[in-house]
This record gives sequence, C-alpha cells and structure tokens, in this order.
Amino acid sequence: MLSVIVPARNNPVLTRGCISAAVQSLDLLQLRGQFILIDDASDPGDGLPALFQELRANAPQHEFVVCRTKKNFHYTGVFSVGLHLSRMEKIFFLSNDMLITPYFFAAVLEVAALDPRFGVVRGTSNYADSHPEHTVVPPNSALRYEDIANFSRQRFETEGIGFAEVELLSGDAVLISRSLVNDIGVLDLRFFGYFGDLDYGMRAHLAGYKIVCAKGAWLWHEGAGHVKAAARAANLDLSVMSKRRMQLVQAAYAEFRGKWDETLSEKYDGETLGYFALAEKNAGRVQLKYELPRAALQDIEFL
Repeated sequence: MLSVIVPARNNPVLTRGCISAAVQSLDLLQLRGQFILIDDASDPGDGLPALFQELRANAPQHEFVVCRTKKNFHYTGVFSVGLHLSRMEKIFFLSNDMLITPYFFAAVLEVAALDPRFGVVRGTSNYADSHPEHTVVPPNSALRYEDIANFSRQRFETEGIGFAEVELLSGDAVLISRSLVNDIGVLDLRFFGYFGDLDYGMRAHLAGYKIVCAKGAWLWHEGAGHVKAAARAANLDLSVMSKRRMQLVQAAYAEFRGKWDETLSEKYDGETLGYFALAEKNAGRVQLKYELPRAALQDIEFL
C-alpha cells in the first residue's frame, strides 16, 4: 500500500482537485492508498477540515489520516509530519497545487523498483522548481484534466521507465522509500519551509541513496500555489508576497550555512550549489538521522 501525503494551507479549490486526481489515479491502477491529509493551520473560513472529511467519506476504499496543525508548520514541517505518520513501504509527497495522473504514479513506482538505492524518485512537470532540466511544457497551456492525463500518458509511452540521476532534492512531488526514512528519519525542522528538502537530499546521499528523476512521469503543476493563495487572502500584490518569501528563504539559508558550512557566502544569491560535494566535504559535522520532535506532535489535532 502507498502513502500519499497532501498538505494544504488554504486554497480549497486546488486542494480538492489535487486529492481527487490522486484518488482517481490510484483507483485506475487498482492500488489501495493511505492518504495523509494535513491542514497546515489554514484560515477557518477556507473549510479545509470539512473538505478533507468529505473526501474521506467519498473514498472508503482508501485509508485516511486527517489532521490539522495548531500553527503554521510550512513545507518542512508538514512533510516531516507526513513521513512520521506513514507506515507504508512507499511514501509519496504531493503539493496541493498539482494534478497527478495514473501514468505518473506508474512511472515513479516502476523506476523505484529498479534499484533499492533509489531512495527518492521524482518526475517531470510543466513547472519543475529548481529543475529546469526536468521541465516539460505541453503544447497547450490551458488544460483540462483529460488533456493533462493524455499528455502524461504520451510521456509515459515515450520515455517508459527511463531515469536520470539528480544532484539535489526539490521535494514538490516525490516518492520516498521506507528504507530511507528508517535510515535518516524526517526533514530537519530547523528549516522553516526552505532548504529542508535540500538538506534531506544531502543526508540521503551520505547514507548511500540515490535521487533520480523518472523521465516517463509527468504531472501538471500550478506553481507557487501557496504564495498566490496567501496573496489573494491578504489582498497583497504577488511582488510583496515574493519579497516576504525571499526573507524566509534567506533565514533558512542562514540555518543551512550554520549546519553545513559557515564558509559559504552569507547571502543566498539563488545559485545552485554543489550540494552533494558540499555534503561529502562536511560529512563529519552533521548527524544523518533526524526524528520528529515530540513537541511537534503536540501541535497536531487529528480529525
């Protein structure tokens, strides 16, 4: 059975579409899933708990774990909570601004089965954050789900179970192996939102695992969904929200620099670092395994 982690902060429309597409995809593949749905302290008016409970009631063929955080955990926190709550051999993390297909699931699962050292398997997308080399834009950008599924099928038929190794982890839609979680735990909560996935990928590399991209896996990604939703909710221009986001990025980078290498530039300029080489250089100063703190679980309510 496969765990599917879907966190959401506000944005009920995209969230409904994301989870519904995931349920439909597993049904078509005749796979039973465990859905771990996390409301990351959304505004009560957005009704995320009610939406999650409705989706659970409409899909009794699957197992659901539904919870709400009492404060904003952001990306790193909800990813870690999901990994902690899952007990399945394969764990899939999915951003709530994505529409997945059965062909995407099939591709990543088949590639993961090729080698037990494949600790993380990602796919391609029209918007692949940090991975321009894995960005695949369909011919029609205004897509219905039928078009998305058809293009995803075409990519699977063309690329099959081909894969390429990746030298950084950007965890927006990734399959994680249970053995990797057993060996290195969850994401480090010192990183609020950003750099938590990069750190996790570096630890996975040091633990002997590979991060790969399944070339035949393609899904639709709205891109920056949580930033756009937050801007609408606060009635702010996207440029203002982007500036606030970069402040969080810089704060997370300061934590990253302190953990891995204080000789790095004090200001993050957006350039991709040689993350695996950096990990190897500083392997002796970090502990590979990080468990979710018990205090974090006290800020979670199960529904």
